[in-house]
Amino acid sequence: VIVIIVAVNIWSASRFFRIDLTSQKIHSLDPATRNLVANLDKPLVAKVYFTGGLQAPYNNHEQTVVDTLDELSAHSRGSMRVEVVDPTGNAEAMATARQFGIQPIDYRYRTDGLSELRKIVMGVALIHGDRQASLPTVTQLQTLEYDLAKTIKALVSDEPRKVIGYTTGHGEPNFAKARGPLEELASGLSERYSLVPVTLCDRTAIPDEVDALWVVGPQKQLSDRALYHIDQFLMRGGALGMFVTNVRGDMKTGRPRAVRHGMDDWLSHMGVNVNRDTIIDRKRNGVVRMPVRQGRYVLQMPVNFALIPRVSNLESDHPAIGSTHSLLFPYASSMEILASEEVEATILGRASASATRMVGIPTVAPRAFNQEFEGEEAGGEWPLLVSMVGTWNSFFADSGIPAPDRPGIDTSEDDPSAHRRVSDPARLVIAGSADFVANNVPFMLNLADWMLQDASLIRIRSKNVA
Repeated sequence: VIVIIVAVNIWSASRFFRIDLTSQKIHSLDPATRNLVANLDKPLVAKVYFTGGLQAPYNNHEQTVVDTLDELSAHSRGSMRVEVVDPTGNAEAMATARQFGIQPIDYRYRTDGLSELRKIVMGVALIHGDRQASLPTVTQLQTLEYDLAKTIKALVSDEPRKVIGYTTGHGEPNFAKARGPLEELASGLSERYSLVPVTLCDRTAIPDEVDALWVVGPQKQLSDRALYHIDQFLMRGGALGMFVTNVRGDMKTGRPRAVRHGMDDWLSHMGVNVNRDTIIDRKRNGVVRMPVRQGRYVLQMPVNFALIPRVSNLESDHPAIGSTHSLLFPYASSMEILASEEVEATILGRASASATRMVGIPTVAPRAFNQEFEGEEAGGEWPLLVSMVGTWNSFFADSGIPAPDRPGIDTSEDDPSAHRRVSDPARLVIAGSADFVANNVPFMLNLADWMLQDASLIRIRSKNVA
């Protein structure tokens, strides 16, 4: 027995394995994470700078970080080394941590009824050859694997950062000045991609360096010239996301407003009719905050809103969906998919069976939807989100380059020989809701990876979606 125990310990010292009984394997590194370190061409050093003796909720953070890095090291075939440094009271170690971009943060110690504010360090520095990167502050562990994976991927990859553009000039949201969920989305995208505004106008085309383009809810009509630039971006093989709202609501007046963006015919030509109706779902929906009087006080209370359908009928096999359980579609319109042999269309999300749709809703006041309206159409399960991969014919194949709407615009840079009539293989995503973008940040991050054909990290991020 003693000999067997010694032999097993010697054998296991150089081999790593574990058993994870969870269905999603949430306690095991994803194969995509392991592959990042399996074929390193240079040694990778991970320096863990952690102040010791932390109290809850950070008391186990260092051990979890070290365990995860040790597991990565076990899959690196000896190319990764993990070092743990406690910089407390060590000015030289603290200075080195700062050089890696790891800054001390405030932390309040509590002992025997006393409270003391101190500076602590909780970060990881990664060095690969002459490159370095860091996780400056590891204050939460839910996304630790994803944070490590994306940092290592950027560190070991020689590929330039890809560029995601978002259109401006027609009432679209400005990601650079956004607050709330859009600010969170912009921050998440900027960690891996360059996020740039693209002004749609009569003069300039979409820059060549833009790899993916998002058109998020234009509120003004696009000119034929602006639409031509979008069309030619898709023709050159770009990845295009169209998030279209046909009806918006004013919560102060309770009145709906039709949005005329001028893209209906172009979308139909590409294979999707975005109907000018509104999806209503009284059973499965999101909430809005409304003023509710409680005695002498008026409180902002969450109220179920039938115009925010909650969609759980999702195409789980699609990489962008992953383990996402539901998506919200505020002010959504139903869609019809037109068949095409050159294009593979996948319906990513459908309205629930309890949903109805209506052309010309009379109001957007949440409480008005306690009863049905005359003219509602039952049936549900209409497509609300579709992804398409293939080749398209240009909407402007026969008409050529449209002239500017305004006189005096310089068109000397127009090159008829560069006019594309048939696209290279491309990716197109269409949603019948513009507010969908701000209400589904984790999905939008996955979608960006899929559109840019960088799906290796989608599964890792999806493991962390509750």
